[in-house]
Amino acid sequence: MEVKSTNELKYYGKALAINLKKFLDRTVDKYNNLFTLTPEESKEVFLEISQEMEEKGDYKGAGEVYKKIVASEPNNVNALFKLGKVYSNTGQFSEAREVLKKVVVLDNSIAQAFYLLGSAHFALDENKEAMEAFKKAVELNPGYAEAYYKIGLIFDARSEHDQAIEAYQKTISFSPDFVKAYQSLGFAYESKGMREEAVKYFKKAIDMEERRGGK
Repeated sequence: MEVKSTNELKYYGKALAINLKKFLDRTVDKYNNLFTLTPEESKEVFLEISQEMEEKGDYKGAGEVYKKIVASEPNNVNALFKLGKVYSNTGQFSEAREVLKKVVVLDNSIAQAFYLLGSAHFALDENKEAMEAFKKAVELNPGYAEAYYKIGLIFDARSEHDQAIEAYQKTISFSPDFVKAYQSLGFAYESKGMREEAVKYFKKAIDMEERRGGK
């Protein structure tokens, strides 16, 4: 049996790590011990691993990877942002809020970071802070339908139905298949006593749901 040199093993290990072919089902701690990678290579591999974990629905595993990177690089915007997304996806909104607040300080150009921060505030009933974050998200991305929708929800919660309707209309202008926006338009018009308009949007929402169900 041929015995490979140490350098050959190291090169082979790096190739495996980059391609993630044999590493995905192992624990993160084992990666550090299997082969010697540079810090930059390790970070790249960990980010790829965690992305694969997220795609498989393993948010807990992905979160552990991101936390490992952040522990060594507290200002790593990419890892912090991804950790904030994991917290959001798992309903850990207090944790998401704190991580994403740091992200937007380090880099105030990421529309989705502001959207996720706003969503965390919104889930925690911090509507003023949520509105500020959502407005920043649409400032950075004027076609951000989901952000406009949640702006509409906040206006509705304040009984500011005209502003809510405007926000929902923007939502569907950018995302015509956004069923919840049609439903929310119906409720907003209903709250204004405009029954005919309300019914129109409720019917649109029902028609869209039926078409989806028939596919």
